[in-house]
Amino acid sequence: MWAPVWSQTPPVPVPDVVGETEAAGTATLEAAGFVVAVATAYSSVVPAGTIISQDPAAGSTPGTGATVTITVSLGEAPQPPQQDASGGWAFFFRYERARDERRRRRREQEEREEEAKRIEDETTRQIALLMREQEARDAERAELERLQALADRFSGEPLGLPASARAAILRASERRTLNALQQMRRELERMLEEEEAIGLLMIENE
Repeated sequence: MWAPVWSQTPPVPVPDVVGETEAAGTATLEAAGFVVAVATAYSSVVPAGTIISQDPAAGSTPGTGATVTITVSLGEAPQPPQQDASGGWAFFFRYERARDERRRRRREQEEREEEAKRIEDETTRQIALLMREQEARDAERAELERLQALADRFSGEPLGLPASARAAILRASERRTLNALQQMRRELERMLEEEEAIGLLMIENE
């Protein structure tokens, strides 16, 4: 009596994918039933995108569904930045230029602020001057209006004033001009000065 012999499927060896592209190698491994993990590394001899190595190695039999890690080339490693041959001097010059630029900007800012302040001060001074001039014009106008009112009120009344003062008051009342009012003011001021002088003489002679 013979016993049946059961046949078993031999384990699948890991395919050799070194030298293939990442896409091609991944497709080959997955088709063989393996899970693919990808790592990367720089290489000066293996072109970028090409598989440099694999783990487990080709031909090994870790079993269906095992993970195979492939290392893919990133190409040649980038060159480190070149050291400046001048060393610390280059840093010193860069620092000096940056410092001078900061000083220039600060100086320009101060000049702009000073100019703005000067303009503001000049504007304030001009406004104050205009206000003083306006106040003087208003005071002059008020004085002329007062003189005109006096001329209109007393032009026909005998005030016992000197003839020149009475004539000036009459002209101001009739003509109603700036020149007539100014002449009236001069006559009244002259009359007041003469009265003050006479009064002082009388006091001195007492």
